[in-house]
Amino acid sequence: MTFNLNAWLTTALMAVSFIANSKTISVEHPLGVTTLESKPERVIVLGMDTLDIVDYLNIVPIGVVKAPIPDYLTKYQSDQFASVGTLHEPDFETIFSLKPDLIIASNRSSPAYEELSEIAPTVVLMADTQQFWQTTQNGWRMFGEIFEVEDKIEQLIAETSLEIDQVKRQAQASNAKALMVMTNGGNVSTFGAGSRYDAIFDEFGFEQLVHNDKVLAHGDLISFEFIAQANPDYLLVMDRDKAIGRDSGEAKQGFYNALIAQTNAAKNNRITELNPQVWYISASGITATKMMIEDMHNALQ
Repeated sequence: MTFNLNAWLTTALMAVSFIANSKTISVEHPLGVTTLESKPERVIVLGMDTLDIVDYLNIVPIGVVKAPIPDYLTKYQSDQFASVGTLHEPDFETIFSLKPDLIIASNRSSPAYEELSEIAPTVVLMADTQQFWQTTQNGWRMFGEIFEVEDKIEQLIAETSLEIDQVKRQAQASNAKALMVMTNGGNVSTFGAGSRYDAIFDEFGFEQLVHNDKVLAHGDLISFEFIAQANPDYLLVMDRDKAIGRDSGEAKQGFYNALIAQTNAAKNNRITELNPQVWYISASGITATKMMIEDMHNALQ
C-alpha cells in the first residue's frame, strides 16, 4: 500500500484546525455542569425543543428522535439522520455506536442523563413551565456558548423579549379573560396559571378566568357545560392528539356546539386553536417560541 503524504497532511491539518477553532468549556445546565469542547461536530439531539434550536442555528446533527415530530422539522426523518430512540427512551446502543462529541437531552429524556453522560458529554435543556421565558433564555444561551454564537443568541433574546412584552401589554389592556383547554382522546381538560401552560397567563398577560392550581400533566378534566358556565372572553384550544401524531387535528370543530355558542368567546369569534406541536412538543425552541407568540397575537385580534 502506498503512503499518501498529501492525504495524511490534509487530515492532520483539518484536525489541527478543529482543535484551534474549539476550546474546552464548562457549561451549566439544570442537571449539573458539563465539560466539553466547543463547536462539537458530532451532535445527537433527543428532544424536539433542542432539535428546533440546532435547526435554527444551522447545526446538522448526526442522530435525532424522529417521532412525534413537528411539521416544520420533518426533514429530520430522512435516513441521513440516525434514529436514536424516543423522546422518553434513548437508544443507548445506537448512541454509543455513533461516537458523539455531544448529546443534548431534553425534559422527557432527562432521567437518562447519568447514563448518557457515560457515553459522551451531555447537556440538558429543561425549561421551567412556571418561569418559561427566563429558563428558555438560559437554554438558548447554553447553545450560544457551546456553538460560539453568543451574539446571535443575544439578538434573538432581545427581539423575542420585545415581542412577548408587546403581547402582554395588549392582553392586559384588553383585560383578556381566557380559558385554556386541551382535547385528548375525546376528553377536555383545562390548564390555569401555575400549570405547564403558565406562560399564557404569566408571560403573555392573559387573565386566568378559572383558578385552577392543579399541576397535572394533562390538565383538570372539564365538560362543555363547565366552559359555558365559565363564559370565557377568549377560548384557547389545543389538540393533544394532533401534537403526538394521532389521526385528529380537528379539535376546534368540536367546540361548535350549542353550549359553547353561548360564550362571549364564540359570539366574538375569539376561539383560537393553538399550534399543538409547538406548545406540547417543542416549546422553548426558537422557531416554536416564535410560533407561540404568533398564536397569542392571533388570539387577541
